[in-house]
Amino acid sequence: MNRTSIHSSGSQRGASLVIVLILLLVMTLLGLAVLRGTLLEERMSANMYDRSLAFQQAESALREAEEKVRATVQANGNGWVIGVKCGNDPARGGVTGIDDDKCGMPANAYSGGSACSGGALTSDCWFNGVDQLGTANNSAGAPQYYVQYMGLRDSHDELGLGSSAGSTQYGGGGGGVVQEAMYRIVARSHSPANGSDRSVVVLQANVVAK
Repeated sequence: MNRTSIHSSGSQRGASLVIVLILLLVMTLLGLAVLRGTLLEERMSANMYDRSLAFQQAESALREAEEKVRATVQANGNGWVIGVKCGNDPARGGVTGIDDDKCGMPANAYSGGSACSGGALTSDCWFNGVDQLGTANNSAGAPQYYVQYMGLRDSHDELGLGSSAGSTQYGGGGGGVVQEAMYRIVARSHSPANGSDRSVVVLQANVVAK
């Protein structure tokens, strides 16, 4: 007597379905990983581009402030003629008016701060520079700068003659002959209050003018 064995293909079809679902899940996870990496790279590129724009803005404000300081000193003479008074100036009131709490990096360099209006450049606040980029080039606003007067530099500081035999002859014995006014400039790409989601770059430079 011959026996005929009948095998059911239903279990095989069920296993194939499970394998296909597992492969589909793996492909979905790989796709999500690739998409996440692409989005991360896009954000990194956008951040680098934004920081590059901010650096250009801050540098333009720094150069503008340097020219403003030199022009003001040449027009009005050495000494406290622009910015916050942070150094002793015997020719203009001695130590009177020095504001020590405004003589370092401004506390609001990264957190906002108002800009002065008008042409008076003897206040202790930020001044708006020329926006070289403009809104058409994704500018976050006008760059700003902050000027601090650091005092007078003389030949004693310039030549280091305080302990030399000819210090008196060359102007080093009595404090030296006044040569230049020293300033510190802090420039930032824009006011953080106007673009809190944009990169803020802050630069600093020392300037001497006479």
